Amino acid sequence: MMEKRDEEYIRDVQDGDILAFENIVRRYQSRLFSFVMHLVRDPEVAQDVVQDSFVNLYKTVDRVDTKRKFSFYVFSIAKNTAFSYLRRQKKQVSLDDVAELAVDELLYEKLFDRDQAQAMERRLAELDEKYRRVITLYYYKDLSYEEISRKLRMPVNTVRTHLSRAKVFLRALISYENS
Repeated sequence: MMEKRDEEYIRDVQDGDILAFENIVRRYQSRLFSFVMHLVRDPEVAQDVVQDSFVNLYKTVDRVDTKRKFSFYVFSIAKNTAFSYLRRQKKQVSLDDVAELAVDELLYEKLFDRDQAQAMERRLAELDEKYRRVITLYYYKDLSYEEISRKLRMPVNTVRTHLSRAKVFLRALISYENS
């Protein structure tokens, strides 16, 4: 089965699906832990901060804009939660640490995205060209069905059909790879 995007999981959580939130936690727990460790420099505290970050996320999940990149939102919550902890403890954070943290946040995101992108490119290469074009335009270029229809000069329903079939093929490829 094809792994859902973060935004899809968040929509599921907003609709009351607790299991979807568990998937978000699994996906982000270790990355947030590494991220927070740069600030608090204590593994037990970092674990608590990450846990609190997920609690804060769950409390505010209805306010998450699923049209925006979710990872920036979750990293911001973790950063703010860590800063709140440090303020309560009266610990100082140097400006260098804050600047390093911002760079780390982007680096984690780029590395994760790059690994995911490489895996997806390998899978996409196995698709028929007509399906690969529609998937690329829809997911990578963020074009609507109507825009894809105009660009590829095909009916909107054909775009929907190609996209649906491409997803089925990708799910099959991923299932095959994971078995």
